[in-house]
Amino acid sequence: MDLDAYRAAISDAIQSEIDAKNFYEQVSQRIKDNYLKGVFAGFAQEEAKHEQILTDILDQKKVDAGYFDFDKDFHVSETIEMPKVTAEMDLKNAIGLAMKNEEIAMKKYLGLAENCTDPGLKSVFMDLAAMERGHKHMMEEKFVDVAYPEVW
Repeated sequence: MDLDAYRAAISDAIQSEIDAKNFYEQVSQRIKDNYLKGVFAGFAQEEAKHEQILTDILDQKKVDAGYFDFDKDFHVSETIEMPKVTAEMDLKNAIGLAMKNEEIAMKKYLGLAENCTDPGLKSVFMDLAAMERGHKHMMEEKFVDVAYPEVW
């Protein structure tokens, strides 16, 4: 694989994580509920961790598929619409927003992989999609706990 193409793909992913972190920080500042402020601040910290993982991968100049879980996906995210950010946002919508953002990121990387002819770069995009799927799965677990408490 062309090292420049690899570095560009990972750099783009790092920027996406930075953008997500900034988004969650802004939402945390806008929302009134103190608990939800903390939830969104936590989401921002998670995105910062993702940024660090990707930076570490970029520095190693390789992707270790062991970082990612390719199987976990409840597909809950696909059943809801993107919640709107409001100062009065509730926990269900807050987690729903994070879940939808992870779904969008996952689909972005899957689309890039699908349209990529370089096998090495395609593998990078598939690994990034798997990472986002893992994040989405984590949010889906939280969403189910909050949105469907009658199950528990």
